[in-house]
Amino acid sequence: MKILEITKDYQKVMKETAKVILAGGLVVFPSDTVYILAVDPTNERGVKKLLDFKNRWTGKAISIAVLDKKMAQDFVILNENSENIYKNLLPGPFTIVSEGKHKVVKGIEAENGTLGIRIPNNKYIMDLVEILGKPITATSANLSGRTPNYSVESFLRPLSNKKKEMIDLIVDVGKLPKNKPSTVIDATESEIKILRRGDLIAGKSTSLISKSEKETEKIAEFLLKKNINKKPLVFLLSGDLGCGKTVFSRKIGHLLGVKEKITSPTFVIYNEYKTNDGIFLHMDLYKITTERDLEEIEFTNLFDKNTVACIEWPENMGEKNLEKLKKLVNIVSINFEYIDQNTREIKY
Repeated sequence: MKILEITKDYQKVMKETAKVILAGGLVVFPSDTVYILAVDPTNERGVKKLLDFKNRWTGKAISIAVLDKKMAQDFVILNENSENIYKNLLPGPFTIVSEGKHKVVKGIEAENGTLGIRIPNNKYIMDLVEILGKPITATSANLSGRTPNYSVESFLRPLSNKKKEMIDLIVDVGKLPKNKPSTVIDATESEIKILRRGDLIAGKSTSLISKSEKETEKIAEFLLKKNINKKPLVFLLSGDLGCGKTVFSRKIGHLLGVKEKITSPTFVIYNEYKTNDGIFLHMDLYKITTERDLEEIEFTNLFDKNTVACIEWPENMGEKNLEKLKKLVNIVSINFEYIDQNTREIKY
């Protein structure tokens, strides 16, 4: 068993990892959620090592990570429902279960012939899959029935010497954030089913469910990562009072690097904060009554190329200002809606 630190010589580590996997080796590798066990799902030797390590029977499916939808379609059949999910939720912490094409070694697909696909928002996995030109398995690095691991130390601690000898390579990136394993979505039917709950829960292909401020913050992080390369970027946040719009906005600001306290701008229309590489604007238009109110603050001049903004109550800006804004920035419209007292559906 060899351990490599990914930060020491990134390209060398990635090439060596790919070489081990292509040779049928078993690799412990970091992901966007937990450490995973990576093998080539088309390599019988690698899959056997994985199943033997996990003490896993061949009818229980093992998900695979792919580079994009095109690569996914080499291994699964996408129906209309899954097409929408791929478009709106991926890349992200989701495993999408579809009908398999039986192009992987026995033991990867489930007994019913379905296969889980991941497209993680994770540089390490994406770079590795691109080098390989084929998927890797993305099952959590733990023995069946045990909890997932966020560090190499916790992974190794309970293992016998026999189990350790099964591992060919460990790629260590240090301690991972304590995110839950991916949410598993069954997309084989017209209605999606949640088979395992992770940090993000899909309501539909264009909505996520939140039951707490922490879950709303996770959704904010997911949507920022999904859209961060579209600056100038504006999130238009609509919905009932108390639904989480301000929680969402504050998390966006902190993720961008705002160090100071982010306060509600209800009485001043907007607050401006410096970020790591630009400006974060937090706007609340609840008290806006006429388009002239926005003209006085030169609303459309506030957005430069490095701006990210959250605008609460955007419906109060008026159609004229909205059309001007659409020409200046990339817009993500989000609606917060109560399902019950403790549950919100966040649609985008």
